[in-house]
Amino acid sequence: MKMTNIWWVAAIGMAWGACGAFAQQRTIQPSPAYYQSGGAAPVQPVPAVPEASQPVYAEPQAVQPVYAPQPRLTLAPATADEEYEESEEYADEEGIYWFWGQKWPGISAGPKFGTTGIGLDLTFGVNPYVNFRSGFNYGTFTWNADLGDEEYDMDIDMTSIPLLVDIHPFANHFHLTAGLYIQPGTKADIESTPSGEMQVGEHTYPAEVVGTLRGEIEVADVVAPYLGIGFGNTVGEDQLLTFKLDIGVIFQSYDSSLTADGAGMETPIDTFRQDLEKEAENLQDDLDDLAVYPVITLGLAWHF
Repeated sequence: MKMTNIWWVAAIGMAWGACGAFAQQRTIQPSPAYYQSGGAAPVQPVPAVPEASQPVYAEPQAVQPVYAPQPRLTLAPATADEEYEESEEYADEEGIYWFWGQKWPGISAGPKFGTTGIGLDLTFGVNPYVNFRSGFNYGTFTWNADLGDEEYDMDIDMTSIPLLVDIHPFANHFHLTAGLYIQPGTKADIESTPSGEMQVGEHTYPAEVVGTLRGEIEVADVVAPYLGIGFGNTVGEDQLLTFKLDIGVIFQSYDSSLTADGAGMETPIDTFRQDLEKEAENLQDDLDDLAVYPVITLGLAWHF
């Protein structure tokens, strides 16, 4: 009987302990009257921390990259020089430039003809306002001229080398020209044969006494100055083939000589020979009045 009581006491103790443990896990809910009377909200149970032996793996999350704002880059506006260098006009100006910065116009060459004969002109451009020009001229002419007291047939041979400077004051085709003409082989052979009586000097003589008057005219100075005007810039911008005109004068003087082969040269009396000298002086006086030689030339030039 005593043993049985001990087992009952033990069973009751174990039941009471179990109830106490259950009571610790159970949340005690106050009655609604407790909340109405201003009581505090019930305390929520704290979930149990998992044991260290059981690791908890977090769900991988996608990480969004964070970019710091960058300053916006803008191009500086092109300058006037840069815009010009990119233009077609700048491309057209490609070429050779002088050391002082101006563009070299180039050179040109082409034929010409006129009162200086036929020849070739070579033009060397410096800038839009100045060109140097040279070349070569050669020509032969037959001309009838009244010189002294007679009419002479003249056979003219001309050889000249011009050294000229063309000034284009408006940078266009109009130009003023100055320079020199070198004339190493310019001369004229003159001849007059009377068909009847001819006055020589201060007297009149029959044709057989006079015979044929022959003489030679040469330029007194090999180098003679030139002045003129013209039209045509053969090395102008965008010029490929150019017609040109030159009008001017060569300032020069002449030396002359005159002889005869008629019977008057053989007579013992010097009257005819003295009159012949007088005729030569008259010839020289007329030549002195021709102090300028007119120049008119037309030409064509190719721009390189």
